[in-house]
Amino acid sequence: MQINQAYTEHVNIVKDLKMTDSFYEVREPYKEGFEEIYNRAKEENVNISNAKEFLGTLSKDELDTLQHFSGLADNINVEGLSDEGSYNLLLNHYERYDFNNDGLVTSGIGNNLPMIPQNMSNSDKKALVDTVNEMGMDNAFLGLSAIIFSNMTINGPTNDRVDYGTIKERMEDILNPKNEKYSTAAFRESINNFWSAFQDNYNKNEEESTYVQNNTLRDSNLIKAKILNENQVQT
Repeated sequence: MQINQAYTEHVNIVKDLKMTDSFYEVREPYKEGFEEIYNRAKEENVNISNAKEFLGTLSKDELDTLQHFSGLADNINVEGLSDEGSYNLLLNHYERYDFNNDGLVTSGIGNNLPMIPQNMSNSDKKALVDTVNEMGMDNAFLGLSAIIFSNMTINGPTNDRVDYGTIKERMEDILNPKNEKYSTAAFRESINNFWSAFQDNYNKNEEESTYVQNNTLRDSNLIKAKILNENQVQT
């Protein structure tokens, strides 16, 4: 399958994102059939350049399985698919990716914004995933959507960097009293709860990262000191 370090790190974080129960329930009848196709594609080293060719070898029933497991409304017409649209059909939802860097994740002929923005740092992605899991997808949906759509313009999606600063600016703009007339109290409460939870998770992850870095530096210094001491004894 298509693998590089940035992609692997992204998937390892996003796979922990908990979707709604209904998301898994509608896919359950097709899960076994999808896994058979998934494993076959993996064994045959299918990647983005030959995924469309691989789809062309599948039976109608297998294409129907991919259609329903991916939540697509229409039948899959292999000839009409792009390379990215073909490849993402063969991946689990958390493995789907904007491989051509156009700001959209194409699966089949459908285009979606990434659930967790790809152009975030890993620490910000983790804080976002932790926040959604803590609140539940339904309760976190409005806050998550505000981040997902922050890079949308009238000309379509952009690939501008999303980081803590841009998220902070977006949240504070929504919560600014001057903007109250444009939103309901319930909406602002949902955004405020999301933003508070995100800040808590962000700060917690930063503290854990600093702790690990300090311990790694300490261990490295101890090893260096031990080697230096052994060399002095030998001489």
